[in-house]
Amino acid sequence: MRETAGFGPSGPLPPPGRASGRARRLMRRYAARRYRRGFSLFGVLLGLGLAAVVIVGAVGTYNAARESANRSAALTLLSQLRANVEAAFAGAPSYGNAADLVPAIDRRGGIPGGARVVVGSKATIRHPFGGAVTVTGGPGGITNRFRIVFEDVDDAICAALGDAFAGRSRARAGLVEMVVNGTTLASPVTNAQVTANCDDGDAANDIGFTFG
Repeated sequence: MRETAGFGPSGPLPPPGRASGRARRLMRRYAARRYRRGFSLFGVLLGLGLAAVVIVGAVGTYNAARESANRSAALTLLSQLRANVEAAFAGAPSYGNAADLVPAIDRRGGIPGGARVVVGSKATIRHPFGGAVTVTGGPGGITNRFRIVFEDVDDAICAALGDAFAGRSRARAGLVEMVVNGTTLASPVTNAQVTANCDDGDAANDIGFTFG
């Protein structure tokens, strides 16, 4: 079949200007769809990034709050153990010579529930950061004294425990000395001494308090 100008097999052909206009509209729609898809992906990535920041901040806040609570609990435990040892031995002439006082105070309910851990049939004491707490009488053979030691605490907790008794004399607080990582510090102990000796790193410090 012979075609005439402006006609195709199926009918009239659109004018050239109209065809190019339709093509431009199709191209704009395609570009808009591509832009919307790109923007959506960017929005998803931005949302994920903001969520990650929020989660990291929340975790950091939680960890800081938990450490602060555990620090307060450790200080409370030290005070409770000291008071309970003195109460248990109030009528005794001495605390023994290098004697383990944990069984004696445990039989009198002197170990706070959250710190009492039974290993086999023996009660032991754990501070809030997981390390052991020992309570012994007669350190150095002096039987009218006793010592409470917090094992395996980090530098910050060691310093916090030491600072609680820094500057206190034996007459005021009954503190004879501190023993920090093997170094004996006679009372009254300064904050500078505590800082200098609590330096063994994470979960590596031992700090003891001798009362009498």
